[in-house]
Formats: sequence, C-alpha cells, structure tokens
Amino acid sequence: MNKKMVTIIAALAMCTAMAGCSESDTASSSKAETTTTTTAAAESAAPAESTADESNADSTAANVGTTDYDVDGDFRAFEQLKDKYKDGYLANLTGQMTNNGTKYTICIKDGKAYQALTVQGMKSYTVCPGDGKLYNVSEGTTTYSIEDDDGNQWKSADILFGATLDFDHAYIDTTANVVHEYYNLDSSVAGGEGQIVYSFDGATYDLQQVVLLPEGADESSAVYFTVDSMGEADDSLLAVPDLSAYTKE
Repeated sequence: MNKKMVTIIAALAMCTAMAGCSESDTASSSKAETTTTTTAAAESAAPAESTADESNADSTAANVGTTDYDVDGDFRAFEQLKDKYKDGYLANLTGQMTNNGTKYTICIKDGKAYQALTVQGMKSYTVCPGDGKLYNVSEGTTTYSIEDDDGNQWKSADILFGATLDFDHAYIDTTANVVHEYYNLDSSVAGGEGQIVYSFDGATYDLQQVVLLPEGADESSAVYFTVDSMGEADDSLLAVPDLSAYTKE
C-alpha cells in the first residue's frame, strides 16, 4: 500500500491511503449517512452539528439572522482567516457524514506539514519535516516507512489553504447565522476538480466547518469536517519523529 502523503481529497476522504486504516473502516462509516455534492443541496442543508462548547453554541443562537455579511461585497471571511494564520496553524477536525467520527489533526508551517488520522482509536500520521523525506507512521501497527519528498508535499496536507483558488460565491444560512463561502479547488494539488466550502459563524466569522465537493462525484463523495479547534502551529509536530519504538516496513 502506498502511504505517500497524497492529495487533499484522497488523503482526507479516504483513510485507506494512510497506515493503520482499512477499506472496511471507510465503508462502515459511509453506510451511516450520505450527503450531496451539488451546490444547491449544500446551500439548503443545515451545517453538521459542531462539537464546539456550549458557550459558542449559545452565542451563535443569540445572533441568528444578525450577520452583516454582504455576499456581493468585498469582505471575505476566508481571506481574514488566511491572513490570521499566514504564519502557520494547527487544526483539529472531526469528520461528518461519510467520514463520520474520524479525527484529523493538521499542522502547517514554513513548508512543513504534519497530518494525523485517527479511525476507531487507531492513529496514523505523516510528517514532512523539510529534510527531503516523508515519514509515514502507524501507531496501531508500530511500523513506519520513509519516502522522498519533492518539497511540495506539504501543500497536499494543507486542507485550509493548499488547494484553494478563486472565490466562486457566498451563501448565508439565516436560520443558523452561518456564512458559506465557495472556492474552486486547484486540481494540481487536490487531484481533481471541484469546490471547497468554508462555513463561518455569521457573528464572529470563526471557522466552523469545511466541505470538499469533488466535481462529478456521486453523493457519497462529499466530505464534511467540523472544525473543533484552531491555533498556532506546534513546531514539535513538524520535527523528524522518534522512530526508535517502530519497525521499518
């Protein structure tokens, strides 16, 4: 199995590309719920339930319908997010719908990347520490592999900014006060055409959800992520991992 840090869509939508995951894990999750990749359905659907704390939920509820976001204006919440984390970020996400319950941790900084995936308690991760190598580690099987890095692999792990191209349109869900911004995907990074949707709290513009919408895919291929937390990058995650307790494949 090739454990290379693959494209954003493949790496995050299919856990089979990472060590310690099986096709049956993905299948069992996708049987639970399906969603749609069409823009109209995505706009009419309510955002997936967030794991955010109750204070955030109360704040959102109190501001339902009060956003001053102008879909035809110049302000874009994504651009504000990108500027805030221009020096790197650490994001913790939880999969919804077809990747229900899967945990993701992504750390990006200075052309380096850390990407972790936890399915049913089994964690695997890949590190691009900038030394010309990719380190793929499975904690479940205590194994690792090392591959060559062409210097651009970190872009494939950067779900927030690595493959986002031009703005397409915005939509406001007034019932929940959520702003959805749609951007086109860079196929050279994402591995295919499509769109990425960022959902923001309409009052604070905090990122709540990210959705990958591959073009031409069936309805089970839309990939939803709830944003559990975001903050500054953790340099310790971007270093060459200690592999002394692992066996090389």
